[in-house]
Amino acid sequence: MMASLRQRIRLDPRLLIGCVLVVASVLGVIWVVSQAKQTVAVYVAAAPIAQGDAITEQSLSIVNVPISDSHELYLTPDRFDGSAVISTRPIGQGEYLPLSAIGAGDETSAPVVVTISGALPEDVGTGVAVELWAAAPGERPGTYNTPVALVQQAQVVRVLESQQLVNSGQVEVELRIPDTDLAEVLTALTNGSRLHVVPLYRPVGE
Repeated sequence: MMASLRQRIRLDPRLLIGCVLVVASVLGVIWVVSQAKQTVAVYVAAAPIAQGDAITEQSLSIVNVPISDSHELYLTPDRFDGSAVISTRPIGQGEYLPLSAIGAGDETSAPVVVTISGALPEDVGTGVAVELWAAAPGERPGTYNTPVALVQQAQVVRVLESQQLVNSGQVEVELRIPDTDLAEVLTALTNGSRLHVVPLYRPVGE
């Protein structure tokens, strides 16, 4: 009778199922811990990167993040060979660099700092497309000719703050200018023209 009782306890399926669940739970914890320890190096922006800015190793930092499917969406050291690339949208400091925000280097435009007369329109900021207008000096001192559009579409790289310029009613703006318009822009900068920017697009919802 005792032998029969021991046999029933030993073959009780609930005991076997319980043991299997305990073993599976332990193995699951071990797997989760081991996965958490596996990381991959991903680039983040060391400082804010404006749309159109060149992306170099000096503008990037490396952080290690847990391996997941999402890390495939970001720039990693093994995907960056130092070739000329630019950002296709503004990227904030500390932000992972998504592959969707990186494009081939732009060899058809150049950054130029221009001094704008008066305050900037509220919508003008990094990444905004603008027209650049210029009013050349008139024949009489202190007068200006009718403004003309120098650049049909330029890209705002950044607005440069200067207390001295603010006090004088002027603002410096770095623009990315198409190469075909550079000569006219440089001429306007050297002949004392009054420059103005006009945003081409108004942000949605504002």
